[in-house]
Amino acid sequence: MFLKAAADIIGRQLRPQKTVKEIMSKLILPDHTVRIKLLGDSITHGVGGTGFEQNGDVIVEDFRRSPDSWCWANLFRDYMEDQYDCEVINNGCTATDIEFIINHFDELVDPEDDIVICTIGTNNRHLYFSEGDRPTKRAHMEEFYNNIVLLNDMFRDAGIDVIFSANIPAVPENEMDGEDYWRIFHMNDVHDLYMKASAECGFPMISMYAAFTEYCDVKNLRIEYLLCDDGLHPNDAGYEVIFHLMLRELGLAERVF
Repeated sequence: MFLKAAADIIGRQLRPQKTVKEIMSKLILPDHTVRIKLLGDSITHGVGGTGFEQNGDVIVEDFRRSPDSWCWANLFRDYMEDQYDCEVINNGCTATDIEFIINHFDELVDPEDDIVICTIGTNNRHLYFSEGDRPTKRAHMEEFYNNIVLLNDMFRDAGIDVIFSANIPAVPENEMDGEDYWRIFHMNDVHDLYMKASAECGFPMISMYAAFTEYCDVKNLRIEYLLCDDGLHPNDAGYEVIFHLMLRELGLAERVF
């Protein structure tokens, strides 16, 4: 079993890898309109921003886009489509986890996608009481880690370049157990698991967790100032910060005029 696991890791490492810079360079003087797909949960969907309403096109099941709300994804879409020859499609679905993307991969991801930016894991921190006994933190983290590796392999098999992003931090109160669930691990753990998987599998990742935390430190802001009352979802100011940080982390020079 150990030898097989080691061989799997070595096999993944031997496959050609691309950096964030190499992937995003597709946008510069492209030979076709570059199709960018956003995947994630409620923070990608836009929950917490002004005007959030699922009143757009159907994504999958009962999920619809919120095309006119204030969120980082819509700010990103508008800027990118104005600046580059590209199309940005937001397939973020609120309250979903990494298993949702794996189980609906063929519905959420299209062969025509050139770049996927995937920010998922916030809802993998917990387990509802109704889903069984409380696992150990290690077991729950191992399950999430294995699904990161699986999802990355699915993108590889599909021939689509993916950039994984570790999401922003939550306030301490949001990292506690809830009325009907255990909070097994935390947003810093989500970051660390992506970091480990990136190192072992070689896929590119960015850390919105680190970038957001650094921004608050430099600006001498409490994280709560950029979040809604739930201590998790960004408010309008928080979404704008994520938008600017996303451009920076992707290596894109933001227009200043």
